[in-house]
Amino acid sequence: MKLAGAALLAAAFGLFGLRLAAEQRKSEKLLAALMTSLEILRGEISARLTPLPDCAVSLAVSGPYESRQFYASLAAGLDSLGELGFSNIWDACLAPLGISPGARGALSDLGRSLGKFNAEEQAAAIDRCLGRLKALYDEMRNNSRSAVQLKLGLSFGAGLLLAVMLY
Repeated sequence: MKLAGAALLAAAFGLFGLRLAAEQRKSEKLLAALMTSLEILRGEISARLTPLPDCAVSLAVSGPYESRQFYASLAAGLDSLGELGFSNIWDACLAPLGISPGARGALSDLGRSLGKFNAEEQAAAIDRCLGRLKALYDEMRNNSRSAVQLKLGLSFGAGLLLAVMLY
């Protein structure tokens, strides 16, 4: 019975490590989806001169799946434009996303440029943001495999250690 309890304890810690690894993978997918959606946004703004509210609605419906919730909340938040500035609404929509502080900062900087300048300057701001996000994404991908292995190993090892100490 003690052996079964120890195995369950180690497995529980291992599952915790798997959850941490899954969250990291989810964060990577979200960042990739946001970069893709920003490329679409740049095209809409610079080539088609689509207004930002229409872009937000379009991306909420047909943008990359992982980023749709962000654009849906942005489209809904634009109803209060005037009471709040666009950058405030943009930042409020960024808050619940599970992205790194660096990515959040790059996107927040972009939010302060969108809607204020002409299409060329907005496209340039999106390009700057994409450059920063791409660097962060590449770094995340390079560190991903070792970080996942570390999280799994540490959590499973902690579970084994605790099981040995308790039993």
